[in-house]
Amino acid sequence: MSKTSNSPYLSSIDSNNQDVLTKFKHRMSNYYLTSPYHSNWIKGLNVHWQQGAHDAQLAMCKLIPDESSVLEVGCGDGSAAQEICSRVKNANYTGVDLSADMWEGRQDFNFVAASADKLPFAPASFDVVLSMFVIEHLVFPNCFLDEAWRVLKPGGSLITIAPDFDANAMPSEKSGFSYGTGRTKLAQGKLLDALITFYDSRVRLHRMRSRRRKQIESGSFYFPVLIEPRCLQFPEFITDCDAVYPVCSQEIVNYLRQKSDYKNGVVFYRDRSTFGLLITKN
Repeated sequence: MSKTSNSPYLSSIDSNNQDVLTKFKHRMSNYYLTSPYHSNWIKGLNVHWQQGAHDAQLAMCKLIPDESSVLEVGCGDGSAAQEICSRVKNANYTGVDLSADMWEGRQDFNFVAASADKLPFAPASFDVVLSMFVIEHLVFPNCFLDEAWRVLKPGGSLITIAPDFDANAMPSEKSGFSYGTGRTKLAQGKLLDALITFYDSRVRLHRMRSRRRKQIESGSFYFPVLIEPRCLQFPEFITDCDAVYPVCSQEIVNYLRQKSDYKNGVVFYRDRSTFGLLITKN
């Protein structure tokens, strides 16, 4: 899926898009490293796991065998390390994220600064590779999946928890002439913008997702990436204003099913906004 005049999306697996997406990836990396994203905006969101607020994470822990070597990709400040290790007996945890500044001063777990699509580990290093609310922020989600699969041991598990953007719109996506809800625009007196926003959110984006869903159901994948996310246009933060990949669990399964050592994939958790996907390697 290459970008057209009326589409802000580029396929991350289309070789014609690699130069543009590589430059876009650098812009997004700079956004994460220079904004208060980790130090303020999302800090503390993935701690003190409790029923009702962290059901997907709690379900995930039940799938991790005791004494597993666990790699968390996109660990942020490492808050999830204690949550996982307190529930999985003798887990050997390693966390990866872009900058060591995120876990500065911590010596309780192993942390490594690296990109999700270029993991600095030998093949077959981990029993479990997991990510929580990360893949939707990756410009090359397919490369992350390749890397996660490479470092995963035979018989290991790849676990992904992510927003269900197959069923829901991304807050980073533009509707109408600008970002924001139709209700907000109506209150601001932007009547035409509000009307187009209503059409986009109720008709255009719905049709676009329906077409994509049909393609994915046929076994295809193309990993569309939004190259004009809200976060690069406005300084204020709202949840997932930086999401660039409209995650679909079946698209991930379709992609990894190509692997000769793919065993199976199952959605172990789903609610109105989130899914948890477990994929097993032979």
